[in-house]
Amino acid sequence: MSNIVTIQKGRIDVKPEEVGYDEQKLEALNQHYSKLIDRGTLQGASYLISRKGQVFARCSMGKLRPDQNSEELKPDSIRKTYSITKAFTAVAIGQLIDRGLLFLHQSAASILPELDTDKHRAITIFHLLTHTSGLRGDPGFHNEPYTLPWFEWMVREFDKQGTDMNWIKVILSGPLQRMPGKEWIYSTSAYALLGAIIAKLSGKSYEDYVRDEILLPLGMERSFFVVPEELHDEVCATNSWEVEQLGKPINGDAPPKAGNGLFSTLDDLWKFGQMMLNGGELNGKRILSKRAVELQTSNHLHDIPHQGWGSSIKNYPFGLGWSLEHYDLCSRGTYSHEGFGHCGLFIDPVEELVFVFFAPSPVGYTHESVLMPRAIVWSGLL
Repeated sequence: MSNIVTIQKGRIDVKPEEVGYDEQKLEALNQHYSKLIDRGTLQGASYLISRKGQVFARCSMGKLRPDQNSEELKPDSIRKTYSITKAFTAVAIGQLIDRGLLFLHQSAASILPELDTDKHRAITIFHLLTHTSGLRGDPGFHNEPYTLPWFEWMVREFDKQGTDMNWIKVILSGPLQRMPGKEWIYSTSAYALLGAIIAKLSGKSYEDYVRDEILLPLGMERSFFVVPEELHDEVCATNSWEVEQLGKPINGDAPPKAGNGLFSTLDDLWKFGQMMLNGGELNGKRILSKRAVELQTSNHLHDIPHQGWGSSIKNYPFGLGWSLEHYDLCSRGTYSHEGFGHCGLFIDPVEELVFVFFAPSPVGYTHESVLMPRAIVWSGLL
């Protein structure tokens, strides 16, 4: 390598060998990330790995910001988690089901009157959670050469100056791409609707609900929908747009940030993942019932195709807000969520392993920065 990449190691609970892990694989992982940083594929990388509830690896390397004089990315740096937010939304919906305020196959129109039309009345909470509502997919999902940035445009308009448009009607405008329950079409707008449902049933904003019912009980003290100004210098960003978004307040009339709005850290995401691995509880605080965790992380799709991002899968497995694809060396039953940016939370209940990573990149998604590190991690299990 032409440049020396400094590895910063954070506090660990146990040595890797104490929980049945080959420490040499961590060195291989560090070398892999370091090469990608040196090559310019990644701006930085950080990760945390635990087994049996004990953290045995917490490392970071590379830069916090893209300029050459930037500070180093640290193990406790804050990063926007983008679509990992959807897992928090799914847990929030699970809580409302636990509390008898909602049922899984309830029509969304029974809560949001805008869906009470002949076209949308069949859409249920289940469909929104599993990306089978038939609503328009995210821009680029179908590899369209000229994407229609309708949802992102709408959020930006609200961020700029606010507007009197009904954002739910904007989401519902136009034809459905498929009838509900017929195809997996990744839809961040569906999760905005779930955020509105959470707000309607709880009597508080989506962001406040997640803060009060998930973040605070889990002790996720460095997780925010709006990062406090005094912490802005600790946030990892790969471009000027991400930096500009730090100071944007929440507009109560805008779509809830239920699909891609949470900022967090490795440690905080680990707490959330360990709660799921523990069956809904962490440090004596129950967030979700054991049965709700089992329900969310089980496959609910059968003979449902996925034809997005160049895929052609006839029978795509998916939980209630959680991906169930069994990549590489992960155990069957592993569930996860990734986020644009690029980051991921993987939970392997067979090996009792949680893997959290941030891989901020100036060039976008690459298999070598997202898929290949995961295989290295699981290859270290003894």
